[in-house]
Amino acid sequence: MMQIQDYTTTINNSSQCSFCHGTMRLYWREVNVWKCSSCGLLSRHPLPSEKDLAKLYQKSWSDPYEHTSETGGKDLDLARNYARRLASSVGFKDFSDLKILDFGAGRGAMLTALEELGADVYAVEPFGYQFLESRGFVTFRTLDEIPEGVVFDGIVAIDVMEHLYAPWNELRRFSQILKDSGWVYIATPNACGLNAKIFRSGWQEVLKPGHLIFFTPRSLQAVLTRCGMRRSRRLRWFIKYNDNPVRTLLHYFLQTLGLGGELSYLAWKS
Repeated sequence: MMQIQDYTTTINNSSQCSFCHGTMRLYWREVNVWKCSSCGLLSRHPLPSEKDLAKLYQKSWSDPYEHTSETGGKDLDLARNYARRLASSVGFKDFSDLKILDFGAGRGAMLTALEELGADVYAVEPFGYQFLESRGFVTFRTLDEIPEGVVFDGIVAIDVMEHLYAPWNELRRFSQILKDSGWVYIATPNACGLNAKIFRSGWQEVLKPGHLIFFTPRSLQAVLTRCGMRRSRRLRWFIKYNDNPVRTLLHYFLQTLGLGGELSYLAWKS
């Protein structure tokens, strides 16, 4: 996943939200997750050290297909489904002649799916850098490695925002490397989803050690607005994850009601 950086604005040794500076209160005691009373953002407190996270990702990339929660859990068929729906959501039949960056590209499933739809694809993936390069993708370790003057039509960030200390810093950078008409697609665990509400500190997403920040719809909307995205909308795609008819029906209703496990937004720079 993404490069770990030392941000002095994190909530370590502070009762303030690292994003809006509102008051953080203990929310899920067993896993030390706090929630901001102002913007609704959830965060671990204290946050793990940069060194500990680096060890986690290095271990995961030693066997990327075994540790998919850290190296990218989407398979190619699912990524193709996402890519088709994304094209439709931004108003295109495909991505021909568009330059798209996959931020936190993992094992490259979404890169492949976007490329199949005609996109000129690029990746940012620090810990899986060599893995993606070996598959022929143009890959950067960080956003700062992208050559000056290179701009993108779109950026996708799937299952990555939750891995960052302060994801709003990366989102601000997105607005700088997007064309004026550019867009960002974000998918991240939904802290207001039914599973999060029921299982709370036992929620599968909060039990993953690499997950640091958890968004509610309100907090993600606030972050997007403050980071330079002029307009945004929540996406409620119905994506079939398995062939079980009962689970499929349940998933459909949860997505319709905004209680699904994934929070997805499409935002435009202008």
